[in-house]
Parts: sequence; structure tokens; C-alpha cells
Amino acid sequence: MAYVSMKKMLKDARAGHYAVGAFNIVNYLTAKAVVDAACDLKVPVILQTSVKTVKQFGIEEFMSFLRPICENASVDVAVHLDHCTDKEYAKRCMDAGWSSIMFDGSKTPLEQNIKDTLEVKDYISGRDISLEGEVGSIVGVEDDIVVHKDDAAYASREDCEKYLKETGVDCLAPAIGTAHGVYKGEIKLNYDLFKEIDDISPIPLVLHGGTGLSDEMFGKLIDLRASKVNISTAIKIAYCQGMYAYSSANRDENDPLKLDDYVYKRIYALAFKHINFFTLRKGSINDE
Repeated sequence: MAYVSMKKMLKDARAGHYAVGAFNIVNYLTAKAVVDAACDLKVPVILQTSVKTVKQFGIEEFMSFLRPICENASVDVAVHLDHCTDKEYAKRCMDAGWSSIMFDGSKTPLEQNIKDTLEVKDYISGRDISLEGEVGSIVGVEDDIVVHKDDAAYASREDCEKYLKETGVDCLAPAIGTAHGVYKGEIKLNYDLFKEIDDISPIPLVLHGGTGLSDEMFGKLIDLRASKVNISTAIKIAYCQGMYAYSSANRDENDPLKLDDYVYKRIYALAFKHINFFTLRKGSINDE
């Protein structure tokens, strides 16, 4: 298929009442496992990269191994820069080949968020690159962005409407009670707020903080037209716990290829379950 932006895949998902899985990958192995799962299910997928991860590898170096994975895939794949608060860094990633950018100005006042988002949008002009924005503050830790519980704020219908009208972004992540990282305490999602925002939104909505939600929660939000679902922490857990499990069970073995293969299968299985549920609404995410 093609290495693409998110625009068409999310538009199709919204119309079809399914969601595209967006997975925060950390290296070649995780990227390949996610794309292979999507190819086997014959559905599109989004590879998300945090700013912290990109800086670890270097912009050009990271894209040098991501692009071939995408271009050789049998399904559409987008590469998305997640939660970028630095406009200049977002521009550098666009120039290097990222097909999608999330500019996160959610911790600034709404007017500043709009102004900064428009600067990024102007830089995109004329290129097939999608732009995601965020309104409200989602609690938890994502990359090096920390939002404490007391600082979290639900998006408002009015702020979202103003932001959408003035920025013209391609998709929007409103804060509705999800959290980045592992949930602590009861999960309280505001479904009514999500529906209110979707009702006035001309573009697809994005669900951040997907790790830890139940099948029922995911299903209800997708039924309310959540078109992109972000999965980050679950990938990190599967990767790190997979390495620990294999190394613990094979203490006298020092074969990196066998270790990588075991971890690859863990990531593949996790991505397969999520994509299968989000896109085809089959199986269960939480079955072991």
C-alpha cells in the first residue's frame, strides 16, 4: 500500500465507526511487530514516536529504518510524532519525513495553543502531512510531559469549538478523563463530553491514554466515533517484561536473536489484539 498521512485513514474510520490503532514504538523491533500485525489483519496502522525516543536515536537515523518498514508494508502506515511541544523540533521531523505531527499546546492558555498550532500548520502547507491538536490536560506522564492530577483539566465543548474553527487541524484529542501511563484509582471517563465534542467537530477525535481501559470502555468510545486510539504504556510493559521473562527463564543463554524473537512475538500479540478489536471489533483486548 503506502506510507501516508493519517488524514484519509481517520476519515474512513470515523465514517465506518471503527478506530485505527496508534502504537508508540521504541525501536525497529517494536515497529516491525506492530506493522506485521496490521498487515496480517489487512488494516491500516499508525506508528507513533515520542520526542524522547526520536532524540535517543536521532531524527534522520530513526526515519532511516522506519521508512522502509512502512514502504514495504501491505497496508497503509502513518508515522506520527506524538506530544511535541517544540514547534522547531516538529518542523525538523516533518522535513525528515514524518507524515503526521501532534503539536501539544494543551498546557498553555487556549489562545497561545491556537497561535502555536497555526504556526505548525502554516509550515505543513502544501504537504501531505496531518496535524493533531489537543485541548484540555490529560493526567499522567507521556514522554517528559508531566500533568499532575490536580492540574488535569477536562476539555470544554466551547474551547474545542473555538480551537477547531481557528486552527483547522486534521484531528483533535480532547481530555475526557483518560490518563497517560498506568491508571491509579478508578477510571472516570466523561462519555457525554466526548459525544458533545464529536457532535460539533468536523474532524475525527483521538483517544489518548488507552492503556488500561476495559473492552467495554474502548467499545463505547469507538461507538461514539473515537477514530484513533493511542497505545503507549502497554507496548513498554510488553517489551520490558518480555525481556525480563525470557532472560529469567534462560539465565545461561546469551543469544540476542532468540531474545529479540521472543519480545517481537509479545509485541506482535499485543498489537494484534488491539488492532483486531479497534478495527474489526473481534476478540478481547484483555484476554491473556
